Amino acid sequence: MQKIKLLCLLFLVTCFSAIGQKTPILLSSDQLSQKITSGNVVILHVGTKEDFEKEHIPGALFVSPGDYTYDDEENNIVFDRPEDSVLKSYFESLGISNDTEVIVYTPVNWIPLVTRLYFTLDYLGHGDMTSILDGGLVAWKASGREVTKEVMETQKGNFEIKPNSSLLADTKYMKSSIENQGNTIIDCRSEAYYKAIKPTHGARLGRIPNSRSIPYTSLYAASDIGAYKFKSLKELENIFNSQDLDNKEPLVLYCHIGMQLTVVYTAAKMLGYNNVKMYDPSFNVWGKDDSLPIEQE
Repeated sequence: MQKIKLLCLLFLVTCFSAIGQKTPILLSSDQLSQKITSGNVVILHVGTKEDFEKEHIPGALFVSPGDYTYDDEENNIVFDRPEDSVLKSYFESLGISNDTEVIVYTPVNWIPLVTRLYFTLDYLGHGDMTSILDGGLVAWKASGREVTKEVMETQKGNFEIKPNSSLLADTKYMKSSIENQGNTIIDCRSEAYYKAIKPTHGARLGRIPNSRSIPYTSLYAASDIGAYKFKSLKELENIFNSQDLDNKEPLVLYCHIGMQLTVVYTAAKMLGYNNVKMYDPSFNVWGKDDSLPIEQE
């Protein structure tokens, strides 16, 4: 009896590990197939227009990364968050309302693109209604399911956003976190950058002082069908534990430009971390500012 209870608990944790999550953070192709016919669902295909026009999941709508981020090269802003009103208008144009379930996927294993979109919707207060198709279009096709070239029309949604600024960290917060042992700084870049072997986007070699390393690529792997999928909850937990973390610990994440860190953000949510912030400017800004401290091995 005790074993059965434990198995049930593990199943629930896998599906709804983030507190308040109404839908699983990760969906399988089987689960998505069932949801397509269930009603109020919007499926978002994140990639290039060329890939979308070639093939996509029936009913999916095209999303370019530039639709939910913006660049400003003159002011050293790369892949940043647009104004809340811009995001609200954009997601409404995709037919999203507050009661809409959203599933996002990528056609070519671009996991940071879909996790960045997941984070954006989470920031707007819709994370508990947003899921990621684990393995993306590669897994969908490998399961024998159909794709299409047909483009679906959509009606405007009514999306009352609830922006959560507590998910965002600025440079002032990062500086205070270096001294404040209550905030654990996580470097989400590959080890070569963390260990000051390679520079990031023209910035100095090194890392933000007192940061620990969870490379975003360590959290997923290619499956036997070639689809990139998140590792199991146990494997993810072991990776976080290797940095002496637990899900009661406040985390603040950074990477190069604010993309890769969202993979770590999503994994942390699956593990029940509920106090996680992202430093969107990341090392693209920090590493170029000589007034800010860095650390090297």
